[in-house]
Amino acid sequence: MTEKIVESIDIPAYKVSYLTKKIEKMNRKALKMGCDPLVLTFDNEHVLEYWEHPQTGHKLTSPIIIEMVTATLTYNIPIIEGYELVAKLDIFHGEDGNQVLISAVPDAVVPEKWQNATSIQCDHCGWNRNRHHSVLLREIETNEYKEVGSTCVKDFFGLDPSGFMFMASIKFHGIVGGIKDEDCMKGGRRIYSYPLNYVLGYASAVINQFGWASKKYAYDFGGNSTCNRVWDNLEPYRGMPRSEFVQISDEDHALADKIIEYYKNLDPEGNDYLLNLVKLAKLNYVPSKFMGFAVSMINSYKNAMEKIEYKKKQDEERANEPESNYVGVIGERLKDVRVEVTFAKEIETMYGMSTLYAFKDALGNIFKTFYSGTSIELKNGDVVLLTGTIKKHNEYQGRKETMLNRIIVKDAPEELIAVEEFAVA
Repeated sequence: MTEKIVESIDIPAYKVSYLTKKIEKMNRKALKMGCDPLVLTFDNEHVLEYWEHPQTGHKLTSPIIIEMVTATLTYNIPIIEGYELVAKLDIFHGEDGNQVLISAVPDAVVPEKWQNATSIQCDHCGWNRNRHHSVLLREIETNEYKEVGSTCVKDFFGLDPSGFMFMASIKFHGIVGGIKDEDCMKGGRRIYSYPLNYVLGYASAVINQFGWASKKYAYDFGGNSTCNRVWDNLEPYRGMPRSEFVQISDEDHALADKIIEYYKNLDPEGNDYLLNLVKLAKLNYVPSKFMGFAVSMINSYKNAMEKIEYKKKQDEERANEPESNYVGVIGERLKDVRVEVTFAKEIETMYGMSTLYAFKDALGNIFKTFYSGTSIELKNGDVVLLTGTIKKHNEYQGRKETMLNRIIVKDAPEELIAVEEFAVA
């Protein structure tokens, strides 16, 4: 039996020819392994208009117009009835021991046992041998997981293991993501691996010079992703413009060292993405198929540092603020409470667009509400008289909050603007 997989993605039209050749090459390999051919089709020709620059966000006087087409890949993964593929596991040897990197099927849940694995096993034969690859399967009826070594797939499934592993490892988004503008005009091969510090140094230098560009932006705008720019600097192609080369500074190397140390000591808390970053840090080198993960460590680290700094600043501010307490009882109608607006942001909910408002009274008590009307427009710093019904009492980030609904807002009289006392009229 086989499991039919259908994946679609929008790509720039100029990449159609190269993608077609790439799939034809994969089909020659699939044919040798006795697998069904991959079927690539194109439809839905359309154009995209962008009025903002994809990297800087600056407004444009005329739009960027990209001719696009929807590419659909259909292929069959050989399966045995009653099982589903969860992930492909690959072991690599590093400075801090073995690390098993996980290529999980989208939306699949990888149990903690395999998230923390440092060796490849086979539940089918049970032999303790030097293995490099395996697949993780889930028995649908019992919800039991089984790890099968790549050399045992044939015995377990009754089919050629190389063909199964080849078809099971196909990721259409990854295939398309690997196609750069230059690829459409040349061939090339990536070497196996590079030191992580070296990769992160180039990634930092590329981001400093060109800004961050995800593969999605590269698809949409026909540009070059950060990951591909790193590859180009690691393995320059013939005729590569001098403007595409970057120089790694001492600051780039220092940042790379900080990132590696940070992820070596990070608890991923069950997050598959962070788990792979931790394992890459412990390996201290980058297998070519995980280059995208490695390059993403720069932004992931910076975002984490920003969150830490924000929380630190927030804690310092809160240390000087009075403690927030719950106000009133649920169902009570508060009237004309003098408050200051501390937060206002539009949020999309299951009921449509609403604005989340946060208020603070003179005693430091916090009030919040979701407002979906159009008659109230407030901004941070506004001082108003707030009327509303207490919906519930919440606690967010350690602070007590009073949630309101059916709010009414009135301008606070001039004589109350400077009043530093709380009152319920």
